[in-house]
Amino acid sequence: MTQAAGEIQNRLQSLEDIRHLLRSIRAMSAIRWRRARMRLRSAQQYASAVDRQLALAVTFPTALTGGARHLPGRDFSDVRRSVGLIALTSDQGLCGTFNMGLVAHAMDFIKRERANGKEVKIIALGEYGERFFRRADLDLLYTQRFPLTYAVSFVEARSIVATVKRLYETQAFNTLYLIYNQFVSFGHYQRVEIRLLPPDLKAVWCNVRESSGRDCTLIPEDLILGTPPQDLQEFLLWEHLAVQVYLALTESMVSEQGARLQTMDAAITNLDDRVNKLQLQYHAIRQESITQEVLEVQSNVQGKLPYRTVGV
Repeated sequence: MTQAAGEIQNRLQSLEDIRHLLRSIRAMSAIRWRRARMRLRSAQQYASAVDRQLALAVTFPTALTGGARHLPGRDFSDVRRSVGLIALTSDQGLCGTFNMGLVAHAMDFIKRERANGKEVKIIALGEYGERFFRRADLDLLYTQRFPLTYAVSFVEARSIVATVKRLYETQAFNTLYLIYNQFVSFGHYQRVEIRLLPPDLKAVWCNVRESSGRDCTLIPEDLILGTPPQDLQEFLLWEHLAVQVYLALTESMVSEQGARLQTMDAAITNLDDRVNKLQLQYHAIRQESITQEVLEVQSNVQGKLPYRTVGV
């Protein structure tokens, strides 16, 4: 009985150590969630500004306004086109189904594209996705892990886009898609699949018009364009792509930390329930041990009483 009480005490101490670890992870996730949430607001404002400028630029007739990217020397006659897929996961686990649902969506995408006779090449952003796709023996064009500070910067997004641009111009793929977990609200996210290349310029133009709430043309009457439309569209096209990647990185970070916060809260609640049950067991064993000791003492006392002979 004493041994059982000692084992329960050791388990309680181990659970207390785990509780400290879970609370530390939760505190770090809360800080990272707030920081990423602030960056998300700034990224959304900049993305809106870039989209407005891009919508204005694509109103001028050039080769880019057709909704496709036509580069000199590119051969689109091959029926079996290759498709690039950016899968955005996290580096670490402990965030519920955040990664598993996303890679499952990516595998469904790969199966669908292969059924259409296309070759799929993966750009894995996040260590979880990199490990998963390597085990699945898929073609990885590029991998990128996130910094230990979990503070994704726009510079890193530009670096990723520079690599994407180089791969696109060397015909590593003809179409590029992005799958990530889009932030909805705290603890809620949705998996999103968007086409990055060729850019859907018509959708950008329509979104800007809807957000502006105006029915008139986007071109001001007194507009003075100091840059050739082709060069302006070229710059804004890749800037738009960089903003989309940065927006996805930030939204994924917010969603990841929110999912980790929920996971840690559930783990702490489960741990508290186990601690309460162990404490009840420990108190029951202690009470039983005390009762047994009292009975033994009483038995010893009665055994040491002097024997009396009652005469008849």
